[in-house]
This record gives sequence, structure tokens and C-alpha cells, in this order.
Amino acid sequence: MSWLAKDSSGKTLDAFTRSRPEDWLVWEAGPWRPTYQSRDTLAHDGLLSSVPHGAGESLAIALETPTARPYLALGRASDNDIVVDDATLSRVHLLLQREPLGWTVRDAGSTNGSSVEGAPIGPDAVALQTGMRVLAGSVRFTFYDSGGLYLRLRGKA
Repeated sequence: MSWLAKDSSGKTLDAFTRSRPEDWLVWEAGPWRPTYQSRDTLAHDGLLSSVPHGAGESLAIALETPTARPYLALGRASDNDIVVDDATLSRVHLLLQREPLGWTVRDAGSTNGSSVEGAPIGPDAVALQTGMRVLAGSVRFTFYDSGGLYLRLRGKA
């Protein structure tokens, strides 16, 4: 998020939405429960390190319309479109789908459940609006359109 904040510095809302038209799923900072707590979690320039089990910064994930199937799969399995290695997530936990009127989310039959704005969700699709909070297991996400993310980056959302 800090990189996006720097990149958007000095841009107007219109300029930002033209340069970054995607919708976004923000993985909110908070406790992280990797499935293998002794495994190295980051590799950079050949150096391995372990990340503390509490993220200090949120991570913005650009949502792109999938080409191989009609949805984006989110979960801890490595073959998901969005992989979050957290022990409270199922192998496939959420399914996000781009519909004509915007993105929807549904639970993929997870063990620890999901909710949108505090209301439990199941296999039926729930329409996402900018700023909506999604909880998958214990992992917190917030959905934004491009303009909503810009306002958050500018501290106005």
C-alpha cells in the first residue's frame, strides 16, 4: 500500500483511476497464521527470512477478470489465483467473480466460514461495493474500486 500511496501522490482522482482502473482487494494488516510456522516465508536476492506473525502493512491486490474460468479462487492452496498461506483459510476459501454490474464473492465451502460486512455468506453470490469488508477465516479483506482505493490512499476513506 505504501508504494501505491507514493505512486499516487500528486495525482488527481481522475488521473489515478485512468492509470489504475482495476478493482482491488486489500489484505488488511493483522495477525498472520502461516500453515508452516517454521518455514522461511520470504525470499529476496537469495536471502531467506521469516516474517513476523503480524503484518505491519496492508497489501493491495489488483483484481483482473480471469480468462481460464469465470472466477478468481482465493485460498491457501498454491493453485489458487490469490494465494494467502494462512491456517484459518481453506485450500479454496472464496470465489470472486466479475459480473456485468461488478464483483461478487461467495464462500467455496470453507471450514472456517466467511462473511461480508459481518453477515455470514455461503455458496450464493454477494455483490461487493467499494469499502465492503470481507472476512475469510480470520483473514480480513476490504474491496475497493479504483476511486475508493484512491480515497483510502489519500486518507479520505
